[in-house]
Amino acid sequence: MVGTMKCLALDYGKTRVGLALGDTATKVAVGKGVIEGFSQNKLIAKIKAIVNLEHIDRVIIGLPLNLKGEATLMTTEVQRFVEKLRNHTTVPVQTFDERLTSAMADRLLQENPSKHKKQDQVAAQIILQNYLDSVAV
Repeated sequence: MVGTMKCLALDYGKTRVGLALGDTATKVAVGKGVIEGFSQNKLIAKIKAIVNLEHIDRVIIGLPLNLKGEATLMTTEVQRFVEKLRNHTTVPVQTFDERLTSAMADRLLQENPSKHKKQDQVAAQIILQNYLDSVAV
């Protein structure tokens, strides 16, 4: 892989979507907030705006699988959203195994229960960090 690739990661949920940004040069993922109360079309519009504003090269979306690596109902919903997003954006959109990221985010935030809504952002950050760690530069 040549050059630095800027990435946007999403922890997709039915009510909230966590966001994180990072790049392959620094290999550091940073939480970028949570989007909530959205339709899929509004969410896609917001993602496109972030892609343009932040000059994103790739969108990474956490793929929820069960502990055995099998698809769940949420896996199908995420895959449908990924296809829709691919049809509306010019940058590559790929999924990345997110098993246990919500549990990890929950543990990291346990000391501060008022930050429960940040779980989605932290989960996106963990997904992206795992992705960046797996990509060869």
